[in-house]
Amino acid sequence: MPGALIHLAAGATMFLIGRFYFKNFFEENNKIKENIILLFTCLFFSLIPDFFLIIYYTTYIEPYEVLLTYHNFVLIISGPIAISALLILKYKINLKRKPILIMGLWCILLHITMDVFIADTGIWI
Repeated sequence: MPGALIHLAAGATMFLIGRFYFKNFFEENNKIKENIILLFTCLFFSLIPDFFLIIYYTTYIEPYEVLLTYHNFVLIISGPIAISALLILKYKINLKRKPILIMGLWCILLHITMDVFIADTGIWI
């Protein structure tokens, strides 16, 4: 799994992708507030699955192996939850800020993909 800076860069990239893909939503009436919400959503959702590792690196309250087990469990359950939520958002629910939630869920899926395919390089990179 890559480090914190790579996850934040991925969240920032997803912000730019979402801003471009949902151009009509973000350019109506100069929606600065929605742009800021999208940015924080993408950055936050790109770090959510690493909650237990963040606890480890800030407090060292438990051994790394224990919190890594919890981290892997969160990765296993967050994938199907994010996919199900995307399908529900697409076909069942009509929300005011739907594009923001869609990009947040895609950030979770990108995070899982990065953790699976990119080797562990350290806390920052």
